[in-house]
Amino acid sequence: MPSATSAQFGQGVALWQGLRFGKGRDPIAPAHKRGRGVRPYHSASETSFFRGAAATIGLPGELSLTAFASRRRRDASVDSSSAAGTGPLPVRTVSGGGQHRTPSELARKGTFGETTLGGALAYRRAGLHLGVTGYQARFSRPLRPGDRPYRRFRVTGDGTSMLGGYGTVFLGDYTVFGDVARSPRGSFGGLLGAALDGDYAEAVVVGRRYPPDFASFYGNAFGDGSRPQNEMGVYTGLQLQLAPKWSVGAYLDQYRAPWLQFNVPRPSTGWEARVVLDYAPRPWLSSYVQVRVQDEDEGTEYRRAGRSLEGLQRKRRYSTRWHTEYLFSDALTVRTRLELSLHTIPDARSNGFFLSQGLRWSPHPTLTADVRIAFFDTDGFPARIYAYEYDLRYSFSAPVFFDRGRRAYALVRYEPFSSLALEAKYGVTRYDNRTTIGSGLNQIEGSRRREVRLQVHWTP
Repeated sequence: MPSATSAQFGQGVALWQGLRFGKGRDPIAPAHKRGRGVRPYHSASETSFFRGAAATIGLPGELSLTAFASRRRRDASVDSSSAAGTGPLPVRTVSGGGQHRTPSELARKGTFGETTLGGALAYRRAGLHLGVTGYQARFSRPLRPGDRPYRRFRVTGDGTSMLGGYGTVFLGDYTVFGDVARSPRGSFGGLLGAALDGDYAEAVVVGRRYPPDFASFYGNAFGDGSRPQNEMGVYTGLQLQLAPKWSVGAYLDQYRAPWLQFNVPRPSTGWEARVVLDYAPRPWLSSYVQVRVQDEDEGTEYRRAGRSLEGLQRKRRYSTRWHTEYLFSDALTVRTRLELSLHTIPDARSNGFFLSQGLRWSPHPTLTADVRIAFFDTDGFPARIYAYEYDLRYSFSAPVFFDRGRRAYALVRYEPFSSLALEAKYGVTRYDNRTTIGSGLNQIEGSRRREVRLQVHWTP
């Protein structure tokens, strides 16, 4: 059976399969990626991988050549309104959820085929890494994202391709890196950055330029959006060791979208800043305080002379978080978090509150339990708060909390042998101000939502 692999080259402008973490507490690492080439795929995502064969071989002169071939089917929404003609019906959107619960989800199952050939030629020596990468993809159905203006520059047609080059230069404590690629439309996109890795200070500066018509189908480079397209910006991050027990990290990201986005009917701009102060007075006690501000344009409607006109308004989100961890022993860790949020637009504001208490208990090397209870109260979705929670292996969970209620979960992991791991997670969310949860076929009658997840991981 063909195996699942991920391909990660350069900074991800042309080709990066797998999870990409966005801007977070660490102001340095997300902005400077290090491609690992082709690796076995280990994740729960249904989309970010290739299925086929891949190999890397060493060549003379510190060169290496990687090649891969992939053939797989993905879920997609077929546009049945198009004239059938002589070919297959086109696809509007490719789905990434991987769920097949309802008639519409079952109708999307496996309707879109991808055949991809690609690879990379890399040169590595002390102080210098260079490479070129590219791919050619063919689709079993043509992609037609639709005629909405914000979708104008999406990947279309029976296939796509990309060719790019990347490099990293190491100069003592300094690193210079870059990645550039050319899309089938002839548009160039890329990023260029420099980083400092000192004993008491780390810093990074990254400039990125992804034009609206730069459609990278498998790209996943650093940026504010979910894909490297329709975005230009400059990111600056700094990490300082103030004293043996104190450190501070901060970043400022300024960006703009020269073309329309989903629910944003005009070119837009924005910026985001975050400051994190860490304090670790003892090996068994650590704490941090974080302040984050995000200011950007969002779409809205104005009434003028009895007509509705699409336009922009400025929104700003503030959040403040305090988090602390206390290690009672090797077997017990306690975590406490308090977070406040504020969302403002010209004519309204909303507030949010989140408080959680969690613990990790490991009474035996083969058994670990993570438990957390959280309380939240917000003025609606605009003041929402995201909070990461532990999940099954290869899964990632950061649920969003809004309205008023509480959330509790328990995750138990048992490893009777080094080759066998059994995991179970039970979670329940209860709302104080709802009589239904969700909508459509996902709607739940009542104010409580529960989920149970099980996993068996066996390594022969």
